[in-house]
Amino acid sequence: MRRLKNILLFIIFLFLLIGVLYFAFHIDTVKVEGTDIYTEEEIKSSVFVKKYFDNELILLLYNKIFGINKLPFIEDIDIDYEDRNTVILHVYDKAISGCIKYMGQYVYFDREGTVLESLSRRRQEVPLVSGIKFGDFAIGEKFKVEDDSLFDAIMNVSQLINHYGISVKRIHINDGDIMLYSGNVQVHLGKKKLYNDQLAVLAEVLNTANKKKLSGTIDMENYNTGDKIVLKQN
Repeated sequence: MRRLKNILLFIIFLFLLIGVLYFAFHIDTVKVEGTDIYTEEEIKSSVFVKKYFDNELILLLYNKIFGINKLPFIEDIDIDYEDRNTVILHVYDKAISGCIKYMGQYVYFDREGTVLESLSRRRQEVPLVSGIKFGDFAIGEKFKVEDDSLFDAIMNVSQLINHYGISVKRIHINDGDIMLYSGNVQVHLGKKKLYNDQLAVLAEVLNTANKKKLSGTIDMENYNTGDKIVLKQN
């Protein structure tokens, strides 16, 4: 009888301890930092997917063993425990260089040409690449293309667009020539291996044109370093 009583007391004590720890370390505040791709609510929903994850001890234990659930365009999430009721989610976005449209889906790739994800939704901040034929592809693998040199040129352009923070809605290829569409401005880059010089000077011009809602064309096919950039307005 005494043994049964001790067991019951232990069970009661255990439940009380669990209750105290659960409420003492209940997460009341979640701060999200670092992401430009997802909203705070999207990040929170992806992290707190399981019941009782709103407790720091449980979240810490699960993170140590299994890791945190991450959305397709997230490289990693670091969790800082500011105090026993507040956590900070430091989010590191993957670098998305562009996307192609394939069978009604938008297939996103990184700066190396590796396929990140296929979604039905178009992210407007990511350039759409058109005019190039892609072979078979799979998530986590590089695109297979007919012309590797042309694909390298596209990668060069997309990396520079990301580097300079240029708003480009489409990168179109026509017989090796590359065209950019930024706002209402069309830029003819021509056929080259590298476009570093062109994109370096285009950044400020296109940002200014978009702010002023200008429309027109810029021909940079024969551009040389130091040449003046002319926007021929429509």
